[in-house]
Amino acid sequence: MRRIILSALAALVIVSCAPKSSDGLLVPEIRYELSGGAGHYDYAPSFIIDQYDIIYGFLCENRDPFKIVDYIYLYKGIPTKDGYVWQPATQIIEPSAEGWDNCHICDPDVREFKTTWKGETYDWIMTYLGVDQWDCKHNQIGLAVSKCIEGPYIKFDGNPLVPYEGRDKWGTGQSTTVVKNDSTIVLYYHSTTENGPYARREIILNDLDNIRLGEEEAVPFLSANSYPMYSEDKIYTVSEERTENYERIVPTWVGDISRVYEALIDADLLDKENNPWTKIAEIGPDLTGFPRAHNPGFLTDTKGYMPDKDKIVVYYTPAVTGEDWLWSYDLWSATFDLK
Repeated sequence: MRRIILSALAALVIVSCAPKSSDGLLVPEIRYELSGGAGHYDYAPSFIIDQYDIIYGFLCENRDPFKIVDYIYLYKGIPTKDGYVWQPATQIIEPSAEGWDNCHICDPDVREFKTTWKGETYDWIMTYLGVDQWDCKHNQIGLAVSKCIEGPYIKFDGNPLVPYEGRDKWGTGQSTTVVKNDSTIVLYYHSTTENGPYARREIILNDLDNIRLGEEEAVPFLSANSYPMYSEDKIYTVSEERTENYERIVPTWVGDISRVYEALIDADLLDKENNPWTKIAEIGPDLTGFPRAHNPGFLTDTKGYMPDKDKIVVYYTPAVTGEDWLWSYDLWSATFDLK
């Protein structure tokens, strides 16, 4: 009996050992991860971990040093006894020569999802942002497919998947996908429609020759830059925001803090009167040492779900202020212990 009691007490200690701040928020372990090198920027991460603990990180990066044109790159992280070792980046897809995504393509989100198209079967989908105006308005969401997680990715010829008609507003983009079942995905994204700034829609996508696009639904209480992840009993989101003490120094268009929220899995996320979200953590200048902490994203499994019930991993991009802000865009991680 004594041994049982001691075991129970030990379990309580383990449960309560997650580090927290004075206001009860989880405190992460901050870690530098990777960089594209001098004259390159990295942001908007979609990082997924497979059954072998290999991490596939898709993000935005410029191809030519000091030239601002977004491409989508893959960084592959190999687990070793000393931590993850990142392989050199591989360019996955690029802007088209003409059409709706001929300026920038970025904000990738990759998921394992079987779909058919013109008689072929593909196992991986990527939603991404494309834009055809250099003022970065008229953003739209496109789709690419692949038979292998590492590519090659083929752009869907019916793009954009989620169009935006107006050319004087930001549009639709910064998507995150959660696989609902074998036929359907739930797509969350930034929108400047009447349902913005943050919205979602269900899409039946298992046959690209017969896509059924659900109605856009407004998701209140979340910022435009929010990225969800599901677990068995909760929905988490990490959101780029601005604090009350936000210093309006260039770049003023990105937030100084990223916050992690949770809600029950069966919560009504569309309820405009009752906020279901509880803040559990934040990543800001006091922790990172940088005045900006933005474009966050969770490490998920291949279908957009929480891979480890005992921890949350957020990838984010810090930045300095001033004229060198863009070239400070490297990728960092914040790991939160939930035990």
